[in-house]
Amino acid sequence: MVKCKINAGFVYVTNYSYKFRELIQNIAERAEQAIPSKKLKGIGVFLFGSSSRQEMVDESDADIMIIREKDNEDYLLFRKEFIRIIEKENFEKIDIPDWGNYTDCENYLKDSITEGNQVVESKFVYGDYSVNNYIESLKSKYCTKERFEKVLCFQKLYFDQYYTQRTKPGVKNVKYGHGGTRDFMFLTWFINLLDSSEGRKINTEDNFPLAYKSLSSLYERGLINLEDYVKYSESVNVVLILRNEILIQNKWTSEAGLTYLDEKTVSLLFKRKSFKDDSIIDENSLKNYLEKHIKNVAELKQLIWKLFISYLRLSKGLDWVNKFKNFLVGNITKSDVDQIEDSDELLQMTVIWNLSLTKDPILFGEIFNKYSDSDKWVVLASLCCHKSCSDRILNKVLNKGCKKGYEYLLRIISRNKNVSKETLKKIIDNPDLEYRYQVVAKIAYEKGVEKANELR
Repeated sequence: MVKCKINAGFVYVTNYSYKFRELIQNIAERAEQAIPSKKLKGIGVFLFGSSSRQEMVDESDADIMIIREKDNEDYLLFRKEFIRIIEKENFEKIDIPDWGNYTDCENYLKDSITEGNQVVESKFVYGDYSVNNYIESLKSKYCTKERFEKVLCFQKLYFDQYYTQRTKPGVKNVKYGHGGTRDFMFLTWFINLLDSSEGRKINTEDNFPLAYKSLSSLYERGLINLEDYVKYSESVNVVLILRNEILIQNKWTSEAGLTYLDEKTVSLLFKRKSFKDDSIIDENSLKNYLEKHIKNVAELKQLIWKLFISYLRLSKGLDWVNKFKNFLVGNITKSDVDQIEDSDELLQMTVIWNLSLTKDPILFGEIFNKYSDSDKWVVLASLCCHKSCSDRILNKVLNKGCKKGYEYLLRIISRNKNVSKETLKKIIDNPDLEYRYQVVAKIAYEKGVEKANELR
């Protein structure tokens, strides 16, 4: 019975991801005819997000990167025609970044966690294969254990805080919440860390869902037993389908794009018989069934975090890990911070995220002033995420966020409840920024930060 459920989820996302790849290949082939040579040279079409991770469902975003050697007329013609065609497909959201030349990709891999992750998970589907070869060479250069250590640490601290901005009292968020689909990514990041630390290539080229593949890797490495493998696999399957079912229900409503598991949603799911299990006999039992699986996914992420700390103990030593653990619970002194090496971004960001636990406003101010001079993406992002970060610091970091490789910081700044309208206006009025880095500021300026945090 359980095996059947797991296979059903695997087949569903695999088949849908395959159909999406075929669609994008077809669109790219048609758009290619818009350029004079009728042949893409130095241009490749890549997937990122759920489609590249082979976890795509009906209501997933269409996330596509057009990576090119340089920004030339052929690229602009192809991009315009590609967008014209894909917009006819009625996706809820289409995301095709303006950035994507070779220099952009290297800058983001080198400096940024967010866009850098998009390059890491990018999957070639059409065009000049030499572009894929170049991107794979960048991945080989930048997909180091140090990068994935930063990714895991920052994303854990970031999502713990960000989830508080995306929840309603007593209601679970099935994408941006503990045990939601965003937590699947911790599986892949941790396996990427282990693979890179063992000198293995990060594999994004096969067509197997990364969440399932990563779970299998945990089991094969002896990090979880068979019982837990089956339990977590089923829960990943249920939560994956649940998010899609909620998005389908909310389409064309005021809740479009949101994934809250409230009473109304549970009632509609029950009426539609979206989930079949012997334990489901009424709305309450359905809610218990779904929340059990959400809890299991949250438990899985906590297991990954414990395994990560065990990895750090072997990699960095017991003294370092003890300091890391102390910082996580707010045991921080100025002397401790002064002893952190400039290159130790993990300890720096851990201090920032947990500094308010010290309840020492003088220490807080000193450390925030010190780290606002940093040029490290994770350090600056950690400052801007902090609920007590002042607008003065946000405004200071804004200037660095306008540099190539650092622009995502502007989206983080725009979501901070302490940001002023003056700071938001600077982002909105900057003519050199891509729209994706201005839209959060625009919504926050016009409708408030709470609405900006609902942006899909």
